[in-house]
Amino acid sequence: MADIQTIVNQLGKLSVDLDNAVDLLCEIEEIAVDAEADYKKAFAEAFEGGIGPVESRKQQAVIKCDKLYRISGKAQAAVRKQVQHLRALHARIEVGRTIQSTARAEIALTNAGVR
Repeated sequence: MADIQTIVNQLGKLSVDLDNAVDLLCEIEEIAVDAEADYKKAFAEAFEGGIGPVESRKQQAVIKCDKLYRISGKAQAAVRKQVQHLRALHARIEVGRTIQSTARAEIALTNAGVR
């Protein structure tokens, strides 16, 4: 019976971890949206303020906005990483449920004298 309690405790902890991970994903997504908006706005301003042909102004804007582009990219990467973390938590919960069901079935068989 201690095994079942351990499994239940672990599933409870995973559930809390999942809730926290969802909350963090929401926060990271907001940061990513703001970072992308900052980059796009700065790029547009740099492009409009540039001198010369279109391609030259575009490259000037890329150079001026390099730091914001990297911040935006890293924020988007953080979102992808958190989504993968959520998927892993879901998988761990499913494995835990399967183990819990198996353990309960074993206990029921043992109590029924089958084992």
